[in-house]
Amino acid sequence: MRPGSDLVIVGDVHLDRQDEDLPAFIAYLRGLAPRAGRIVLMGDLFNLWIGAPELEQDHHRDVIACLASLKSGGTEIHYLEGNRDYRIARAHGGGAFDAVSDTGLREDWGPRRIWASHGDLVNRDDLQYRAWRRLSRSTPLWWVFSAIPRARRFAIAESIERRMRATNVDMKREFPDALVRSYAERHLDAPGGAVVLGHFHVERELRAGPGGTGRIYVLPEWKGSRRHLRVTADGEMGFEDA
Repeated sequence: MRPGSDLVIVGDVHLDRQDEDLPAFIAYLRGLAPRAGRIVLMGDLFNLWIGAPELEQDHHRDVIACLASLKSGGTEIHYLEGNRDYRIARAHGGGAFDAVSDTGLREDWGPRRIWASHGDLVNRDDLQYRAWRRLSRSTPLWWVFSAIPRARRFAIAESIERRMRATNVDMKREFPDALVRSYAERHLDAPGGAVVLGHFHVERELRAGPGGTGRIYVLPEWKGSRRHLRVTADGEMGFEDA
């Protein structure tokens, strides 16, 4: 943590091939660096990201190069794997990213205690998704996948991406307030603590915890909002425009 610097948390971006928002997003990241001691990306940075060099494309490589440059300049870069990310820690942990997790990261900043997670694990009753998540990230499945010819792997990846667009329709239609609060209660471990989530593509600031002293922040998706969450060295938290 650079003295006096801020923590900046960025929600889902969902970049795609030949995405018209790609140059703007890279410029945005570079603009954050002077004040940001750490940038946390909340997952689903791309519509689909498989952490394998032979499957990454130009839009992946452009953003990875930008993040690596920011990291070498002294800004910590953390990543929370989302439901469209696969094996990012193995591919880029220690490279573009200082820390990567597929469950959650402790992002304490100044006096503020913060738990950050993508948000796809909020619904503990979605057993079908949780089973798919475990299977799709398992080592045996990746051994099989890696043995498939590269062109066929691309086709499989495209099929996965199309199916992901149709998942969790009910969760996208209506914000799951009760589920989010229940999840947050399990991770608020200090008065004045905060839980930060992505995934739901809406902006929310909710009171939580004993006496309502805790906070839940849900990040809006970046493309439509151009907003992020900033935490100052004094622990002040709030949403702001890019």
